[in-house]
Amino acid sequence: MTKTQAPTAAAQHGRWMDELPKTDHVRFFLERDWTKSPLGPLAHWSTELQLFTRMVFADSRAACIWWGPDLVAIYNEAYRPLAGAAHPTLMGATFVTGYPDLYTGIRPFFDQCRDAGVGVNYSSAMSLIVERHGWREEAFFTGNFVPIGGAKANEPDGYYNSLVEVTRQRLADRRTTMLNRMASVPELTSTAVCSHILATLETNVWDIPMAMLYEIDQEGDSSLLRLRGHFGLPKGHNLIVDGQPLECTGGLIPDCRRANVEPLTIDYDDRFDSVSWQGFGSPPKKLAILPITLGSRIFGYLVVGTNPYRPFGDACEQFVRDIARMTSSIISATINHDESRRRQKQLEDDLAFSDMKLRHLIEHASVGMVHVSLDGETLWANDYYYGLCGTTPEQQKAQKAFLDIYHPDDLAKVEAAWEKLCSGINQVSIELKLNRMYTSPIGDAVPAQVQILAFPYRENGKVQSVMACATDISRLKWAQNFQARLAEEAREAKRQQEAFIDVVSHEMRNPLSAIVHCADDISSSLNEVRARLQEIPEPCLDALVDNVASAAIVIQCANHQKRIIDDVLTLSKLDSMLLSITPSAVKPRKLLASIINIFNAEFKSNNFKCDIEADGSLKALGIDYLYFDPSRVTQVFINLITNAIKFVQSSANPTIAIQYGATLASANPKLFFPESMFWASKSDATDDATSTPDWGTGEEIYLTFIVKDTGIGMRDKEVSKIFERFKQASAKTHVKYGGSGLGLFISKELTERQGGEIGVSSVWGQGSTFGFYIKTRRVERRPQSLEDLYQEHGRGEAENSNANGNGEEGRGKGIQVLLVEDNVINQQVLSRQLRKAGCVVEVANHGLEALSKLESSAFEVVLMDLEMPIMDGLTAMSEIRKRQQEGKVVDPLPIIAVTANVRKEQIDTAIAAGANRVMQKPFKAADLVYMMKGLVPQISTPEFETSNPIARTSGLGGSTMNGFSFDMKGS
Repeated sequence: MTKTQAPTAAAQHGRWMDELPKTDHVRFFLERDWTKSPLGPLAHWSTELQLFTRMVFADSRAACIWWGPDLVAIYNEAYRPLAGAAHPTLMGATFVTGYPDLYTGIRPFFDQCRDAGVGVNYSSAMSLIVERHGWREEAFFTGNFVPIGGAKANEPDGYYNSLVEVTRQRLADRRTTMLNRMASVPELTSTAVCSHILATLETNVWDIPMAMLYEIDQEGDSSLLRLRGHFGLPKGHNLIVDGQPLECTGGLIPDCRRANVEPLTIDYDDRFDSVSWQGFGSPPKKLAILPITLGSRIFGYLVVGTNPYRPFGDACEQFVRDIARMTSSIISATINHDESRRRQKQLEDDLAFSDMKLRHLIEHASVGMVHVSLDGETLWANDYYYGLCGTTPEQQKAQKAFLDIYHPDDLAKVEAAWEKLCSGINQVSIELKLNRMYTSPIGDAVPAQVQILAFPYRENGKVQSVMACATDISRLKWAQNFQARLAEEAREAKRQQEAFIDVVSHEMRNPLSAIVHCADDISSSLNEVRARLQEIPEPCLDALVDNVASAAIVIQCANHQKRIIDDVLTLSKLDSMLLSITPSAVKPRKLLASIINIFNAEFKSNNFKCDIEADGSLKALGIDYLYFDPSRVTQVFINLITNAIKFVQSSANPTIAIQYGATLASANPKLFFPESMFWASKSDATDDATSTPDWGTGEEIYLTFIVKDTGIGMRDKEVSKIFERFKQASAKTHVKYGGSGLGLFISKELTERQGGEIGVSSVWGQGSTFGFYIKTRRVERRPQSLEDLYQEHGRGEAENSNANGNGEEGRGKGIQVLLVEDNVINQQVLSRQLRKAGCVVEVANHGLEALSKLESSAFEVVLMDLEMPIMDGLTAMSEIRKRQQEGKVVDPLPIIAVTANVRKEQIDTAIAAGANRVMQKPFKAADLVYMMKGLVPQISTPEFETSNPIARTSGLGGSTMNGFSFDMKGS
């Protein structure tokens, strides 16, 4: 008993057939009379055959099992269309019975698969005709044969055959190959091109089983169709017409008239009977009439049959249109070439025949023409030429006077072309600039330009003179240059956009990491204190709880900001000019302390030592507050300290030392740094922002900074490239330490924008020293932080107003503030800051709630957010001003609009709606309190200069803030 006849226990009871998918195809399989097949009844099938049968029905590809020595077929539903007419008798039949014509070609695959014991891939070189969708269709497939079953690899019980259809790709390749071959024209003559087109079409007779090429020949007023060739039509066929006018009704001429200048598709009819269809030998359902055109001009028609075994869908329609375009391009180029050669020869013959007739002709020509002797004398020229060149006949009498009309930049080109023409070259085509100026459509005056086609005039084979035709192309060249400038500006804008995105991507993420770390550290402080103390004093506990709550808000805001950054950085409409340098009054000592605070948690967790040293020059020069951009300096410092942290981690004694000092502008700031410092080369296009009026008129001071680490250091060859964009010390740096190579490039750009430079000194294995300096100016009046503000103006009031946590006891002692804000986090944070500054705060969630509170309570200032649900800020402000006029709301009532939208039109809209001031987000609470106290008449305005002046007011001017805001109280 063979393997197929040794049933298992499960097979005896037919259980395995019940586990097959419940589909029509499986039911067809089960209803097959398998007792008459070599495999025998289904219940007697071996376990292996049952397993592979389940597998083939589960396969989503077209698949068939050829089992046993007779190769009996078992196939899934996806294989049925491929089986074509062999289905349904193929199921359970042998390969020889099902595919008698294919057996000889496919048998070697089975043999190779069996001998090797592994699968064999195959790809059909020729297409298969399969019947699906109700009609026969050409298709290509690739697949494989895999040996299955059997005790040995080279003795399989059968073969698993899967197929994948690649029809679309194969058809596209075949058609593209034909079109590419058609584009390679051997010779631009009418006869050669027509033969080439037909010969190329005949290489793909499956898609083009028949073709006829007609050329339109003009004879007087009549247009005749000349047959230039065909294939697929037997001699004497009724469609073969030649020399007939377009008005006749023979052959396909009426269809050509109907097509006019657009491709026309017609159905197969009895006119095409007896056509010797190439390729498959079957008639197509559609034929295409393809006009050969150039613009509205028709040169002829190409009639082609289409693939009889492919649907005439989008792909086929596009294919015939591509043939039409390619044929039109080739034939129109040939005709233009022939016409150009005929015109040139006619002109040369006319010149040789009679100078007088030539002059008569050229005087009426629409191009400039000139005839010059070999010694450079102008023999004659038409008026159009003199007008084109901006000269007169008298000015052209001297030898080689024709050279004087050309621009000095192009004289060398003119002289080189002249030498070629005199030496006998057939012709020269050249574009040249003239001394004459051309006024462009936008009013610019630029040198006029002409295109010259020049050729020698010969007698008895010897060059006697030179003739030339000149065409004015000034407008065309101006348009080309104008478009090129626009393109260059677009590329530059894109480059700036990418540069800005690089800066934002690198610089906005580093602080977020430090923020999250510090917030996590704060969040854990309460548990740490509870672990050390059994009883925590209630004031301390309240402060710790508030700190933990604040830290949670910080983390939430940081995550939100990260998401915003991810979205913003995907936009492609940013302008790098937004990266401005905005000065403010800053105390260097406090700035350094605030920067180090960012990294304190990381220093602590990694046991890093950080030393900060203020150079004696600060005290000697009396440095207190200086004007510079703290956010940009902080960016540079964060980059340098972040790099230092990365590279000192492997050090035995990880130490980072920071030193800062100052020099007068009259001194050389580089003397503050080591002599071995390598300074990054300055960019040519970088502008020094410190020269603008925003920096004031105080004394110029150079601030100098040094960051020294005990890290791995760098080799000399690595130092010179670390300040370049996307460059690091070596290829291994990115792999080991990470980073994009942008940080130091950004730092270089920021220091140069602030009138300074950046450099590095490093010794391999001993660490690196980075240094930079910036230009600043002295400030006579110092700014205040929120800490200073509520200490000096109402610390007691703030404490009293917050005694019960809601400010009720302090009502009437500080500024009575109504905060209208729908964001809960902003409510909590800003309310807390304002109460610390001595304000009494009530909160409204939207404009409608604010109107209700204003009718029941008196307030001195309203802080109005603009974007809110139910009633937005603009509507609420307009309603408040209206109720003031009606006496329903106390007047005057200052309103400060708090918003992130500060374009001029947006500010004007807020002022028009009733706002007294506009405060841009983000802002410092000290600045907001300062602005409020300036609006409340009964409270004197504190004498301090805000560290971040961002107010926009009606009639009072103001300024905007660009960049991050840093609180200096951390020092």
